[in-house]
Amino acid sequence: MSAKPHRKIVAIEPDGAAAAGEQPKRRRLSSGERRVAILNEAAALFAEAGFGASTRSLASRLGITQAALYRHFRSKDEIVAALFQERAVRWRQEDWRTALNSNEAPLAERLGCLYADYLGAITGQSMRLFVRAGLDGYGQPGRRGAVLTASILEPVIGALRREAGLPDLSSRPMQHEEREIAMTLHGSLMFLAIRKHIYRMPLPDDLTGHAMRQVRLWLSGAIAEMRQLHASPSEGGVPQLAPRW
Repeated sequence: MSAKPHRKIVAIEPDGAAAAGEQPKRRRLSSGERRVAILNEAAALFAEAGFGASTRSLASRLGITQAALYRHFRSKDEIVAALFQERAVRWRQEDWRTALNSNEAPLAERLGCLYADYLGAITGQSMRLFVRAGLDGYGQPGRRGAVLTASILEPVIGALRREAGLPDLSSRPMQHEEREIAMTLHGSLMFLAIRKHIYRMPLPDDLTGHAMRQVRLWLSGAIAEMRQLHASPSEGGVPQLAPRW
């Protein structure tokens, strides 16, 4: 069986050459365009081969030299960091607080819709990157945990407190146990994505129904646990979430 050819990044200057059957012209990519091309190809490479893949392999797939690659990124670690920074932007842009503060629908429905959209945005490539990063030691749990907490888990805890009639986050900061309660839901839904994209189980393209069911099953127990946590803090008080998160 012949080896699958590597994809090349080719930028074409639009003109009439292709229509006339002539060899199309290449144009030089700007620095910003080249960085985007490198990150896109790095995502594909690492998702396929793991983070042990070399920058030499990455440069070959791009059709450039390693020296050219290092003009844009000083090291492989810098490429990996930029790759995950780029993928964290979506979390920061999504406004879960506004959606969860709304009273237009029951909390289960609002939270289920948010997670349905979240799962819908996960691709096979992004899920493989997430899993391989953890296995290969590139998971960056502190940095990724901080973004996840600020963008998703904290808004969920705030909504749970309102639903349970508990003090809001401005009067009592989020606590470790509360974050774990929110992670129970988040983790179960991420495993749903793993089943779909990693195990390749026959799940539907639209996971809305699954997300809604998970939220409904979780919500009543989470509210009861939150009330118990606030009513019976451990000796010396319930520990607050550490600043690094």
